[in-house]
Amino acid sequence: MRLELILQFEEPFLIPYNYPHPLYSFLIRAIGLGDPMIAKRIHNNKKDVKFVASRIIPLGDTRTTVDGLEVESGEVKLFVGSPAWPVLEALVNGLALGAGRLHLSGRRLIWADSKPREIPIRLSGRKLRTLSPVNVYHNSPPNGFKSWDLSPVGQPNSPFDDEPTVWKELVFRNLREKYLMIHGEPFEGYFEIEVFPESARNKMFRIKRDNKTWEYTKVRAWYFEFRMWGDEEFLRVAWDMGLGMRNPHGFGMVEVV
Repeated sequence: MRLELILQFEEPFLIPYNYPHPLYSFLIRAIGLGDPMIAKRIHNNKKDVKFVASRIIPLGDTRTTVDGLEVESGEVKLFVGSPAWPVLEALVNGLALGAGRLHLSGRRLIWADSKPREIPIRLSGRKLRTLSPVNVYHNSPPNGFKSWDLSPVGQPNSPFDDEPTVWKELVFRNLREKYLMIHGEPFEGYFEIEVFPESARNKMFRIKRDNKTWEYTKVRAWYFEFRMWGDEEFLRVAWDMGLGMRNPHGFGMVEVV
């Protein structure tokens, strides 16, 4: 399930280049206004069903600044998906209650409108693209690296001999974990994904600041076009919960080209 949100903020509104943490905080606060228990479960329980968010999309004229993209009208679009309707319902109710109370980038939310998006009948074999960049990380890579954000097409100085293959394996493992979370049984079927190398581009993001060191956690994520093949119910997990990791922070949402 997926919602299209039109959000009107005080103008001018700034879409920060490092949007993941502000976006996540905004959505969790909105969900918390709609249902505090759901917001608490999402925030505290790593094994609970969550949501995936797109990047923040400006509507109207924009201006590039040092800190981000300034939207003169204050109006933006956002997509949020989840396999759990109560999560989306809490978000919609929270946005309605939060007009004048919720803030993002230092601007108050004035009003919000939402509508459901049509679910594609078929995903297998269709050309897709990322609505928010995909982050896939490995916590124990070889050659002494502490962690590594993997690329779907490979990158220089990689600790892996075949980074794209490892990336695919981790994407598949992550989707199986999400499938088990949703359906309560393991997925044993077929899955394949092909990324078009010429479409891949990456960006570094700040996620959050450590309470002790005050240093930001930085991650690298990739935009790209691709195809997936497999069981439609399994591919729907990628549609509803996103590809890769850190989906509630605005990573891994996909759309049909």
